Amino acid sequence: MQANLQKVRDLRQQIIAETKHGFADWTLVQKLLDELMENHQQYKQSAIKENVTLYS
Repeated sequence: MQANLQKVRDLRQQIIAETKHGFADWTLVQKLLDELMENHQQYKQSAIKENVTLYS
């Protein structure tokens, strides 16, 4: 579960860094967003199962 949370944080930072300027690689951004959503879902499912507050 912690691995998913760390991956969510890392992906978020990558997306921010990639989109900071006007010349983003939107294919890469879409890939990162897809990965972010997948890891978020996995984290959310684990948190619900373990009755953990999301992103605490």
